[in-house]
Amino acid sequence: MSSATVAALLDQLVGWAGSVEWIDWLEVGGSLGRGAGDELSDIDAGIGVVDDGVPIAGRVAAALRSAGDFAPVADSIVQDLDGRAHLIVVYADGRQLSLVVVPASVREGLPPQSLALLDRSGRLSRALPAKRWAPDPATLRDWAFEAWIGVGDAARHAMRGNSWRALRSLTEARDLTWQLWAATRDVPYPAFGAVSVTNAGLDAPDGMTATHPAALDRPAILDSARALAAVLRDVTSGHGVNGVATVIESRLESKNL
Repeated sequence: MSSATVAALLDQLVGWAGSVEWIDWLEVGGSLGRGAGDELSDIDAGIGVVDDGVPIAGRVAAALRSAGDFAPVADSIVQDLDGRAHLIVVYADGRQLSLVVVPASVREGLPPQSLALLDRSGRLSRALPAKRWAPDPATLRDWAFEAWIGVGDAARHAMRGNSWRALRSLTEARDLTWQLWAATRDVPYPAFGAVSVTNAGLDAPDGMTATHPAALDRPAILDSARALAAVLRDVTSGHGVNGVATVIESRLESKNL
């Protein structure tokens, strides 16, 4: 087997973290964290930096330099997350490392679907419950309300001949529908919608396939909007959005459409 594998890259990351005294912990999530990784997987990892007086920006720069030593790099980017950082490194052979650099103190345990690969101070020894990432009733209502608005926007844009705007509204509404469906199924990280449902091995809601338009014309988009409204009626029940749902459904049933 070639040395340029995802497993080999992960081994390099673990070896580096273990050799650096200012790294308190290393965790990996995503498909590798769930035990479902393969050679198409990216490495989604995070390191916790000890508070030793060195600005975290210096640790981010060091992490980026070290990641560049693992293999030839095609390109990279550092995203600032308000005192934290997200490094994305794309290697010339196609492998990819996504590394979040945060103060070690942000972790009070190990999130679901993650693996602790280094844990010097024991911060990752306790499993964090999935319900910690569950949306509260207010958030669920926001998702439901915005999903219905998106369906209505899709219909309006389709009638105006703005197909791409209609498709965007429809896609946003569908993404929210996935999030609501994930929440009703109690899967970890419902905010990731379809990703979380798929990771949990669950089926899509009945009728979801019909919410994808077969073409970018008015009839196809309107048919898909009606199909999404039907799915939404089920998944938004009990979230206090009957008013907006009724208005949007009436719009979709109007002969003017």
